[in-house]
Amino acid sequence: MIDPMIAPSARARGFTIGRILSQWPDIVGEMASWCRPDAVAFPRDSRSDGTLKLQIASGRGPQAQAMSQVIIDRVNANFGYQAISRISLVQTLVDQPASPPPAPAPTTEPLDIWTLDDKLKDVESPELRAALRRLGSPVGSPVDNDDDSADNPRGDATHTASIQPPSD
Repeated sequence: MIDPMIAPSARARGFTIGRILSQWPDIVGEMASWCRPDAVAFPRDSRSDGTLKLQIASGRGPQAQAMSQVIIDRVNANFGYQAISRISLVQTLVDQPASPPPAPAPTTEPLDIWTLDDKLKDVESPELRAALRRLGSPVGSPVDNDDDSADNPRGDATHTASIQPPSD
């Protein structure tokens, strides 16, 4: 259940920090890119009102202080009881670059079959013209073939060619 990369550290630090480490991105969301849990300390013989030590990226101190109560509330909501009551901040984490923005969605222009046919008018081979027409059409769109579809109900350009030996 815990990521194999952090399992040894989590075992050494106990169940509480292991649970926080494994679920950290889900607990704090976007903040996980600039802060990470380092340790949890509880009062003697207690598993509540602990102090969560966070590693934060340089320059994020004021933001982390402002978000402290939100982080505490989210961690406690994850545990279902008041496990954490304080946060201790240490600026030691290297700021991770934000993930690259998602690639823009491909533009789907309406199929202009007449423009495509105009470009293919000089292609002499009907098989090649049909193949180029299929390649130039959007995936999943019906494309008329120049072929005789009586013998080929699927509309594929399937012609057999016989190879003739060269004449002497």
